Amino acid sequence: MKKSYIVGVDIGGTNTDAVLVDDQKKVISAAKTTTTNDISIGFATVLKNLIAQSAIQPDQIHNVFIGTTHATNAILQKNDLFRVGVIRIAGQRPQNLPVAFSWPVELKKAVIGGVETVSGGWECHGGSLTLPCKNEIRRAIECLLENQVDSIAVVGVFSPLNGDQEKLVLELIQEIAGKDFPISLSHEVGGIGFIERENSTILNASLKRVMQQGFYSLQAACQNLKLTCPLIVTQNDGSLIDIERAINYPVLTISAGPTNSFIGGARLAGLENAIVVDIGGTSTDVGLVRNGFPIRSLNKSNIGGVSLNFPMPDVLSVALGGGSIIRFNENKTVIGPTSVAKSLTSRALCFGGNELTLTDAALVMGHLEIKESQPVRALIDPAQGSAIFDQVKQKLNDLIIKIRGEYKALPIIFVGGGSALLPSCFFAGEYQMPSFFNVANAYGAALSEISGMIDTVVSLQNREEVLSKLYEQAKQKALDQGAEAATLRLVDQQIIPYSYVPNQMARVIVRYCGKKS
Repeated sequence: MKKSYIVGVDIGGTNTDAVLVDDQKKVISAAKTTTTNDISIGFATVLKNLIAQSAIQPDQIHNVFIGTTHATNAILQKNDLFRVGVIRIAGQRPQNLPVAFSWPVELKKAVIGGVETVSGGWECHGGSLTLPCKNEIRRAIECLLENQVDSIAVVGVFSPLNGDQEKLVLELIQEIAGKDFPISLSHEVGGIGFIERENSTILNASLKRVMQQGFYSLQAACQNLKLTCPLIVTQNDGSLIDIERAINYPVLTISAGPTNSFIGGARLAGLENAIVVDIGGTSTDVGLVRNGFPIRSLNKSNIGGVSLNFPMPDVLSVALGGGSIIRFNENKTVIGPTSVAKSLTSRALCFGGNELTLTDAALVMGHLEIKESQPVRALIDPAQGSAIFDQVKQKLNDLIIKIRGEYKALPIIFVGGGSALLPSCFFAGEYQMPSFFNVANAYGAALSEISGMIDTVVSLQNREEVLSKLYEQAKQKALDQGAEAATLRLVDQQIIPYSYVPNQMARVIVRYCGKKS
């Protein structure tokens, strides 16, 4: 019987990485290539290299798990986004709360295609604000379609308490625009807070085209390589969703990259609890792993200047990476924030370009060797080189001190290709760099499991009975998506009471994870 393997892939802004792991989660081989504008080209290249160097047959690959920053990059670059029409279900008609509140101007222009407010919505105790009117909703839909919007986001006041009014709007949109028209419902995307839930829903609606194109192109690449296994996507919490769900809910994949890096880095070091520092080509992300999973942010998430409220890992970032451009201004060394990113081998001095980068400094200082490089082209003296890396160390230490909080004794794991630029003496004591550190993100993707999550608002007057039902619902969700029953375990539970609301109402988040069957 042929041995089967899992492939983990991470498509980052600079590089696309892949690892082949066996059923014991041991890394058999790893590959890396530059990310291409059409992400499927770099994806296909890295898979070809991985299969060739490991000498396995395509039919031995049981699953391909992929994490990507494709959604984040589309938001930051404002590239190929749908123009979104927004329908607010808000009987109180909030005139002083504009849609896309505090968004960056250019992103708002690129995304918002029109706004209509209709009657409806709920009170915080579950009663209705006003009754919805079908004719009013139809007029709102027709007005948005006349404005040629590509997608519609439906956002109701307190809709996470009751999604029926949003579902009514969904039915009417499909009646008028057709079953295939892209629609996002806010009670399926975000939590209670109206502004952040609306932002999340609008971004979700705007990303559907770019994610569909990207993921379908990856599926085609797998077929061309004779891979018959499913392609499955990792989401923000480190668990897996199928392609169709990732296309329908692209915001769920926004922070998959850092999550995979943190999980993969800790596991490569053989640790359940650690601080993980991921140095890439453009930026450095730092996170804290507890019991094998990154801790979640207690603050509002923020992507591209937009405030969101769905679960994301607690990440501290700085514009520091292998492609960071270095300037000397009045005897002061400035590292970043601009980067040559994936153009390193054409723009960096040591590769014949015109930009002094952190990679150039590392080559001159002898921290690493790259066969194709010419360190003599980078005119840096030892004093300048030392000053550069003293500043790098200070930037990294500042992030580590901020993220560690009360966890003073946790070991610190360095991963990502940019970690190779640091001097060997840096890795002493609490700092370590495990084997396969440069593909930790892809390894984290390969470790992903199926997740079943319930995020709802309930009364906890019969606390034990209610929680028991939510546990069973979360377990069933995981089983329905292909998790092995014997491996299911509770990995997250949060109970957030609502003050000044009767009947002990609370938001409850329950998540079970298990291995994919």
